[in-house]
Amino acid sequence: MFEKYFVFWIIQAFILLFGVAIGHSFLLFRLRREENHRRELELTLLEKRTDVLRQGRKVAQDLEEALYRAKVQQEIDDIIRKDQGQL
Repeated sequence: MFEKYFVFWIIQAFILLFGVAIGHSFLLFRLRREENHRRELELTLLEKRTDVLRQGRKVAQDLEEALYRAKVQQEIDDIIRKDQGQL
């Protein structure tokens, strides 16, 4: 009789260990999937940051060029006003 209970408890212990192993594997799978998703987002962010920096430099150069042209135009207008005032 004792042997039947002993075998029963051994089988129960193996079933418990099997469940724990499957649960552990499932959790590891989900964690790896989340980590891969996080890495993909980081790579996308780095690519976007590179694009934004490039566009930011272009905008800064365009703005600098526009300010330069405005300053030159203002100086030309000032010279023309001075010449018209002297005539």
